[in-house]
Amino acid sequence: MAKRTTKKGARPAPLSADRLRAGWPGPVGSHIRLARAQDTAEVDALLTTAGVRIIPALRSAIEAGTAGSVLLAGLSGTKNTFLSDAARTFAGQNMAESMSSISLTLVAADGQGQPVGALSVTAPGTIIERAMDQAGYDPLRALTLGLVIAKVHGLAVAEAARGQGLAAALLKRAWQVYAQLDYFMLYGSYETERNLGAFYTQHGYTVLAPGEGFLLDRIGLPFGINAGNDQRVFTRWRSRN
Repeated sequence: MAKRTTKKGARPAPLSADRLRAGWPGPVGSHIRLARAQDTAEVDALLTTAGVRIIPALRSAIEAGTAGSVLLAGLSGTKNTFLSDAARTFAGQNMAESMSSISLTLVAADGQGQPVGALSVTAPGTIIERAMDQAGYDPLRALTLGLVIAKVHGLAVAEAARGQGLAAALLKRAWQVYAQLDYFMLYGSYETERNLGAFYTQHGYTVLAPGEGFLLDRIGLPFGINAGNDQRVFTRWRSRN
């Protein structure tokens, strides 16, 4: 049977929740998949090398099997069901649980199934807080911003596995998930001394100058995200077409 190909520029085939759980073959015999309960210690250790940790509530959710539940439901439904399912979930949970339900944790596992790379994409906590503090949003309305914006909290690969394309594969799959759910943007930041600008630029992100932030007026919010002088912010907006 001929190998199935995708035309350049074509939208990738839709993902399902089951596909995200099962994962995909990755570079050099790796497997890119959703993080599982038994992965949390390794994921936390990997993210520590990037200067962050798994958010405690998210770690608990991964171990309980509830992390990313709203995202998974959205992949198997429609845009309308995604929004309605999220509203019901948020109404019955506290803030930390709700934020965990729209967070995505992926791992790159080696041939023995052990994580050698990890990506944590979370709800945009700072934006949610500012929406409440500066724009007068109530908590539920502020949480809905996490249905259109997500934050790259941490991306790390074990030293022995670097240079093999694992970080790029993790970032690509995360974007595929959020793009299918019609998110407006993903953003994150890193310490300037880490010199990651070329990597993020190569993978479709705009890397801002040290200390430069960005406004959110494009989606009707009267505030933005700031950065310290030792930080560089990167953003990727969904295409307007």
